[in-house]
Amino acid sequence: MTLTWIGCDARHDVRGFHMTGMSYQPPHLTIGAPRRRLATGADRCYVRLAVMGDGATLRSRGPMGRGWPQMLARVIGAAHDLSWCDARSAGATTYDVRRVQLRAAVAQRPHLVCLAAGLADVRDPQWDLAATRAHLLHCARVLSHRGAVLLTTRQGAGRRGQAGSWRSASRRLRIRQLDGLYDELHERFGTIHLDPGDTGGARPSAAELTGRFVHELTRHGLELPAVSLARHS
Repeated sequence: MTLTWIGCDARHDVRGFHMTGMSYQPPHLTIGAPRRRLATGADRCYVRLAVMGDGATLRSRGPMGRGWPQMLARVIGAAHDLSWCDARSAGATTYDVRRVQLRAAVAQRPHLVCLAAGLADVRDPQWDLAATRAHLLHCARVLSHRGAVLLTTRQGAGRRGQAGSWRSASRRLRIRQLDGLYDELHERFGTIHLDPGDTGGARPSAAELTGRFVHELTRHGLELPAVSLARHS
């Protein structure tokens, strides 16, 4: 495995839809990572991966951490050459993601981008849904037009029963609206989008989310081995 750590220090009407099952599957995506043929006959790619968002997936920084983006980086890096740019910061709003993190991600020229932002927005009593939508759409548009494939999940699953504020009816409504925005990103830009389940269930572990993303990336042409996720947890 060749893995390069790139330090990126980054401080209306919503068309929502819900699909039964665990993923929203676009018909075909092109992951534009350059590849070479090994003597064994296997293809090895050079994959540039960027990660943007708030603290929702920020277990610990770096590619050896335990959030699903870090675990996915380790799985990809086991089969391909990988450079990794982590632009996340705890508590970042979608405005921060657009203003600061997007610049770092674009500089990476990523083939894949993990995007998980918006939870900091909905905690704000003065939350502006239209502004959050505009920031997410702008980031997705800029990255997609540069050839990046976005990896996203619905944000609401498994939040019930945590901090008291998450149990309020108004907060659950906001989370559903945020999920609708990610559904819209998928509809517009063909993201690889996972639906871990409705808000009444337990959110899957980082290893389970990683496994589903590995399956989808393999389906779209990035060959990844069927590894035991216990090795990457």
